[in-house]
Amino acid sequence: MQLDNATAEGGTNSGIVVFLCTAAGRVLSATPRADELFPADGEQTTLRERLETRLRMSPGTSLGTALIDGEETSLTGLMDNREITLRITPLDDHQRLVVLLENLCPPTSIDSLTGLPDRSAMLECIRDIQSDGGGGHRLMLVDIDRLKTVNDYLGYHIGDRVIRDLAGAMQEAVPEDVMAARWSGHEFMLLVPPRQAEHSQQIAERIRASAANVRFNGGDDAPPLGSVTVSIGHGALGPGETSRTQPRDQLSALNAAVYEAKRTGRDRVVNADRLQQPSVYTTGGALDRAIHEGRIVAASQPIVDLKTGHIVADEALARMITPEGDIIPAGLFIDAASRLQMAHRIDFEIINQTINNCVASIDHRPMAHFVNISGDFLQHPELMEQVITNAQAACDCIDETGNPGAKPLVLEMTEREVLEDTSDAFSALKPLIDFGLRLALDDFGSGYSSYRYLLDMPFTFLKIEGALVQNMSDSVRAQKIVRHIQSMAKDMGLITVAEFIGDERTADMLREMGLDWGQGFHFGRPEVVRPLKSENRVTIHDI
Repeated sequence: MQLDNATAEGGTNSGIVVFLCTAAGRVLSATPRADELFPADGEQTTLRERLETRLRMSPGTSLGTALIDGEETSLTGLMDNREITLRITPLDDHQRLVVLLENLCPPTSIDSLTGLPDRSAMLECIRDIQSDGGGGHRLMLVDIDRLKTVNDYLGYHIGDRVIRDLAGAMQEAVPEDVMAARWSGHEFMLLVPPRQAEHSQQIAERIRASAANVRFNGGDDAPPLGSVTVSIGHGALGPGETSRTQPRDQLSALNAAVYEAKRTGRDRVVNADRLQQPSVYTTGGALDRAIHEGRIVAASQPIVDLKTGHIVADEALARMITPEGDIIPAGLFIDAASRLQMAHRIDFEIINQTINNCVASIDHRPMAHFVNISGDFLQHPELMEQVITNAQAACDCIDETGNPGAKPLVLEMTEREVLEDTSDAFSALKPLIDFGLRLALDDFGSGYSSYRYLLDMPFTFLKIEGALVQNMSDSVRAQKIVRHIQSMAKDMGLITVAEFIGDERTADMLREMGLDWGQGFHFGRPEVVRPLKSENRVTIHDI
């Protein structure tokens, strides 16, 4: 390492850890990075006292002796369980220059394509900073736009060349003290130290500009696809007390920033700290924790017979309970669950809770219990098998004649959630149908629903789109549409359920039209069902 006079006086390069001290070890000056890692505790602190707060010298080495001897030498030690080298250089009889050759985030494993540290090395650094590091660090996630298309169209060898070339261009564009790593097949992660944090936006823009010099070229036999573009997100990294985003959500916030960059056109930089709404990734992280911690619960809303006013069914609606005890409705997290393919986990939780909570006194009449299922759930036959097993274990599924019959559990789905091919959807649902579970088509009349589904699927219930019901009081057209749906459903032998009934007038109109059942705030709001303990469960009817 070449050391000039500027470095000896404290240096203009704040990224180097350098101390200027006397032969006796009294610190005369230090670089900003040295002050950050080894802060002074009083004006006369010696070098040994400052270093020993974090650095443990190897056995058999003496810093004091090395300083007094006045010969150029190197010592080793451990800092944060990593090997550190101290290089001591005499400037004259009285002054010593001590350079700490640090590598706080050593590449414990290297990505073979780019030569950069891989994901595990970066994760180790992130965890260290989140657990006991100081504030002020920032992370930067760089996602290569269109790389999957290039791999599919031009071949993976072209994609690999792009990744390798971009890694080189990116390293030239960023300061030396910014650590870059290969994060995934199409992503890089950069760790920006506190001294560079205020320049994160500029660093990201330099990376974006450097990507334009890398091209998607497939050779003479394929047309060029132009320059590489990248979508970049950057955000705070650190312990919770030094960042407004908690450590568990910091990587999610970064993904959200990249998602926003792609959503708004790609080839741009987004600051995660300035996103206004909770991201799909942040919500997904909260959902994952809630599922593991048993905080996804069912809220029951009654469904009444419009002719008698008696409660004949209920619908189990998903709710998330926050660690603080707040109840979050499904509308605030179900979109994130669908995008992140977590909806099947929520469906499974609510179905099982409905099975386990399907208890009442021996005098109560059996009711139908509606539960929503997603298209994602249809992709998991193992969960359907488990639902049947759980139902058989929880309840007596044989009627008085000894023959299996229809079960009160009703699987409710919208046309947009069903697979594109109705035959595939029917095949996926057949084990549950054969078991005796019934189907309800939700949101009929919303613009998604299709008569083809009524033709191809064995639905028992038809739930009418809530917006039509809400507009009936003021819209003759809405009344005619609902009347038409009711007439068709009656001819097909379907039980109709009108949703979103908010007042007595609407209920009366629906009753006069001949609709069978009604649901909405007029009859009752959803109430969270606290799961019963197994020893308190009483089986009184089929599921």
